[in-house]
Amino acid sequence: MQPVSTQSLLIKRARQEVVFLAGPLIDRCVEASISGLQEAERRGRTTAIRMQLGDAWLALTRRRAELRDAFPPRVEQAMNQALEVARAAPSHSARAPLAHDELTLLEHAEVARFVEASRLQQSVMPLVEAPLARLDSLMSTALGLPVVRADLNPLRPDVLCQALLALFDEQPVEAEWRVLWVRHLAPSFAQELSQLYEAVTRLLVDQGVEEARYRLKLNEDGASTGASVPVPASTKAQPSGGDGGAGGFAGGAAPGSADGGGARRRPIARMADLAQAEPAVSRTLMRDFLYRGQWTGEHDEPLPAAYYEAVGAQQQRLAAAPAAAYDALAAAQARALAQAQSVVDRPARRVEIGQSLAPEQWGELGSAQARTRTLMALKSRATWISQVLGLDAVRALVGQVADDERVLAPVREAFVAMEPALLRLAMRDPRFLGDEQHPARRLVEAVAQRSFRHNDEFADEFEQFMAPVRQAVRELDALPQARPQDFERHLQALEAGWQKQDEGEAEAPEHGLRSIQFAQERQALADKVAWEFSLRSDLDGVPAVVADFLFQDWSLVIAHAQLTDTRGQLDPGGYLAVVSDLLWSVKREATLKDPARAFEVLPEVVRTLRRGLDMLGKDPAEAQTFFDVLMRCHDPVLRLRRMRSARDAQASGQGPLTVISAAAPLDIVALPLERPTPRAAEQPWLGRRELALAGFDHEAGDSGADSLHSSLNALSRPIESPSPDGAGDQADAAASASAPLPADLPRPQPPDSLPLSEPAGAAADTGESAADASERARAQLAHLRTGDWVDLKVREQWRRARLHWCSDNGALFMFISRGGQPHSMTRRSCEKLLRARKLRPVESGAVVERALSGLPDAQPVT
Repeated sequence: MQPVSTQSLLIKRARQEVVFLAGPLIDRCVEASISGLQEAERRGRTTAIRMQLGDAWLALTRRRAELRDAFPPRVEQAMNQALEVARAAPSHSARAPLAHDELTLLEHAEVARFVEASRLQQSVMPLVEAPLARLDSLMSTALGLPVVRADLNPLRPDVLCQALLALFDEQPVEAEWRVLWVRHLAPSFAQELSQLYEAVTRLLVDQGVEEARYRLKLNEDGASTGASVPVPASTKAQPSGGDGGAGGFAGGAAPGSADGGGARRRPIARMADLAQAEPAVSRTLMRDFLYRGQWTGEHDEPLPAAYYEAVGAQQQRLAAAPAAAYDALAAAQARALAQAQSVVDRPARRVEIGQSLAPEQWGELGSAQARTRTLMALKSRATWISQVLGLDAVRALVGQVADDERVLAPVREAFVAMEPALLRLAMRDPRFLGDEQHPARRLVEAVAQRSFRHNDEFADEFEQFMAPVRQAVRELDALPQARPQDFERHLQALEAGWQKQDEGEAEAPEHGLRSIQFAQERQALADKVAWEFSLRSDLDGVPAVVADFLFQDWSLVIAHAQLTDTRGQLDPGGYLAVVSDLLWSVKREATLKDPARAFEVLPEVVRTLRRGLDMLGKDPAEAQTFFDVLMRCHDPVLRLRRMRSARDAQASGQGPLTVISAAAPLDIVALPLERPTPRAAEQPWLGRRELALAGFDHEAGDSGADSLHSSLNALSRPIESPSPDGAGDQADAAASASAPLPADLPRPQPPDSLPLSEPAGAAADTGESAADASERARAQLAHLRTGDWVDLKVREQWRRARLHWCSDNGALFMFISRGGQPHSMTRRSCEKLLRARKLRPVESGAVVERALSGLPDAQPVT
């Protein structure tokens, strides 16, 4: 059997999709489990049962956030282990019997774990059976298998169930609670797995993956055994044809002839089909030839004389056909027209395998007739059926890649020009295209993937990319016989140049990413500090503005001070100790009872608050409302001091008592009716320097900074009881916070300014309603994954950018464009740009695999 391919782009994308969806999946399951446990507690017949159920759901509630964060990496680890097993899997799925020395006694815990896993799988299987069957078939194809191997599917239920149980086993809670968790989580887990399988199935289908096939295995007497054994569809009988002339069959005796003990050899293809310049064999035959390791042993044989007669006749017809010359004038006109259009509005330039290319770039390689002559000359020298099919596979692949409009036209032209080198390689290794690790296939894929960094074929940067690619293609085509090591050498040279370019562009994004990650860690610790503030007994009777300041601003100050402290202080800066004095100072009755203390602590409180906000990098205007309220709270006790000063002045004869009157009305600050409760921000707060590093702009109306600051303090959900390790590694955070600002850091370049609220007819120029535009934007953003490409309009220029990072809750996004330029924005900004079509997702993905999956089902020559 063909070796299992576990490193393909399809498998990586499927794994990325599953990991992305795993966090919300387990969170919904935990929520359903908590509801089930609560309902069971209400129905409990005894006090002991109700107490056990109550403790179980309370413990699950406390561990919910940790489970949500830990499940995705646990799933990724389980999938990687399953892929490792698949890579080492034998060619058949039969399980060898256990040797005597492998039999050991199982411990009670292992037996209990096995029973628990079996119960969970039994609960899951009935609901996932239908979507799992199709996913097994698609995943087998993605793994490079021509037949279905459900046991090698890295997403099979036992893998995910084991990942879930392993995660639960790590939780420091009673074993009985974990059993209750699993029991009440199983139904929702099954439903979520079914939806997950459907999502991955859609992903694979969208990438052009076809389903593998099954066939019933027969006994020697021809009766079905009932076992479902997958076999390739190419073993089905083919229609019969001539008897050895140009219409005869290759690959064994024609139907009706005997072979050995009377078994009939199945026909493979007609001679007239194999002799064509354009592939005329079926798609099924081509895929079986490339991916079934046993194909050569079963079907390959020397070509008959009728084949060479058909090739000679085809060469004569091609020689008599008129040659199509390259039309330089039409090409220049098309170029001028394309340059006048926006890069996102240009129609993809058509490239065909039979068209001539620019001779100034490709020389003789640009001639379609010359490439076809090379193909037919090689076909005339072929001696085995496999060699002819290998040549047809190359031409079919090049034709499919040339038609892939995701790739810029000059890159597709380079692949067309590379055809002669690939054809010569196929003569020595006919099935090389079926091997994902073959240097020639990797070269084509690497160039295509690298080209996705560019969106303008006329830009200087793109020409700098294409120049070494064209040189590599010309050198490969000039070789009399290109070998795998020749393709490997050119691939390594190209990748070395790309790596050098990437190293020069990596510094700015890494600084920006570290600043955002530090802001996230600081926000997580600030949420924990705010939650601790909410438990203080002296918070009662505090104005809402002051409580909000503590929860939102001062918690950030304390978190920043702790994360950047290098001396291991318990309260760096004294920012935590000042909270007690602050809360005491805003209570009118307390300060009036002890004015001497008030006169002593109030100046220090204000100084410490100002110093902490300056250290954090807060704009003074952002906290002005709080300080205004603080002064109003301090006014009663300060009024006493002013009255005393006035009396002393009158007693000394320096002035009359006319400044302050005890009867003057006081500006009383209203107190909240309920005790203030902290709520977590949707996204972390970033200072000015952090905004610059991350690629946010500070100008008014910018699509990044305005929405960031306007919604930083937007409160989305109550802060739950945080785990002890919620603050993360302080040493790493301190290093991130103190990273120097690079001198050559590019100035943040935000997308075009957009109004915070768009008019109803914002999409009128496209005939799209505002509601449809919003729905489209949400759907496009939901499908964005790290590594995806987009076209982003920046300063009236369209830049190709890649999604480099997004926050766990999908609130912040960082894109990287040419030159390592970061572009960070909030979810609100992304949706706004998507609605206005100033942020456009770009279709990318595997090129060679898609081409092979989409091979046309050619019709035989008549």
